[in-house]
Amino acid sequence: MSGAQLRVWPAISRATIAPELYAHQIDMVGEGVYEGIWTGRAARLPNEEGIRMDVLALLKHLRVPLLKWPGDAFARYYHWKDGIGTGKAREQRVNIPGQAIEPNTFGTHEFLLLCEKLGCKPWITCNGATGGLREAMEWLEYCTFGGDTTLTALRSHNGQPDPFEAPYWSYDGPEGSAVLRTLNPDIIDIGEAVTDTKQHKMRPKLHQFAVAMPTSGGRDFGERAYRASFVGLRLFEAEIERNLALLDAAFPGKRVKAAINQWGVCHPEANPEAGMEQPSTLRDALLAASALNLLNEHAGRIAIACMADAINSNHCLVKTQGRDMYLTPTYHVFDLMAPHKGARLLYRELECPKMPLPRDRNADVSSIPALNASASRARKRLCITVTNQSYSETVPLSVEIREAEIATLSGRVLTAPSATAENTFENPKTVAPARLDLTPDGNTFHYAMPPHSLAAFTVGLR
Repeated sequence: MSGAQLRVWPAISRATIAPELYAHQIDMVGEGVYEGIWTGRAARLPNEEGIRMDVLALLKHLRVPLLKWPGDAFARYYHWKDGIGTGKAREQRVNIPGQAIEPNTFGTHEFLLLCEKLGCKPWITCNGATGGLREAMEWLEYCTFGGDTTLTALRSHNGQPDPFEAPYWSYDGPEGSAVLRTLNPDIIDIGEAVTDTKQHKMRPKLHQFAVAMPTSGGRDFGERAYRASFVGLRLFEAEIERNLALLDAAFPGKRVKAAINQWGVCHPEANPEAGMEQPSTLRDALLAASALNLLNEHAGRIAIACMADAINSNHCLVKTQGRDMYLTPTYHVFDLMAPHKGARLLYRELECPKMPLPRDRNADVSSIPALNASASRARKRLCITVTNQSYSETVPLSVEIREAEIATLSGRVLTAPSATAENTFENPKTVAPARLDLTPDGNTFHYAMPPHSLAAFTVGLR
């Protein structure tokens, strides 16, 4: 495959990349919480007030900026009062989406304790289906109101005299989450995506939508199935553009920002019987890296994006089994791309060969660029991330830093001999980053991008 050129202008910034673009969801299905995060305070497994210490340390390392809870499908059946008070007072219910028993030992206080320990912002999704607006407003009052009411007295009785720091709320109901602001105008309410502009008299601060990248199978795929999965990446981009266009039409001149309440790679293996667990290969990590590069490019319009999920289920970062655990390849993607968080997105130009895609009735596209990239700046340091999406082709890459001089240069690459490679409990480091030996040539450097790889370059400027 022919070579590629990437030109970056450190002096031309476009927007700030909100750290919340690198957010995650924790869902109350499968073992996402009760095996993956919450052990209970009496467990023999090392924990901090009931939270797994090993998982807590890994999420702290990533500096997770925001966690969304309790999930979308689960939230439609969740009644928050079941999950407060002492253990004996908590109701044991049926977890309908997870087709399991819900003990409710992990509830509001435990979730907000987790966010406090991580130093991240919480996003709480209210029950707009079987709960209703009154239940949602009572939950908001319980968590955030500072006055003396029956609910705030109950919160104090349950060990939290002061209001929680809980700024993000959404209500998936006909009244819209903006109604919650009649009780607390300081919250950042996140409403449903605009479908009918006439229905939106109150404008929430953020509009939410979900995007999934489905595949035909999580492992043992060949080149055609690999390429087909990247059609989902193009549909991801198209869905972002569609929702931003709807917002512009609904609120002309307002530049309302969007929140992606759920995104990720979706395999058919993820079902309630399997606890929504699915394989996690290098291909999934590359799709995540390409999606994050895409989100960075829309940093001026997207404020939050939650990958589903954080632990064990769906497109996750970490998998646990008793005392054992391992990092998925996607965890390494979020680690390599972490320097983008809070940095300034830079203007860049990328010229590269195309990667052909199989025909798909849902996407009118025959090819995508073989590479995609992001460039950002924090003080005198640049972070440049480049994904080679090609299945089997190496792409020689030349990176030119325009109107600046390179003082220092380092890099890491995430790849493996096969795109089907994955980590396991027996072999947890099959897919892991490796350091690169790079030498600049003036204001330019070169690297031959291996097939199915992500490279992260750190450039220090003079």
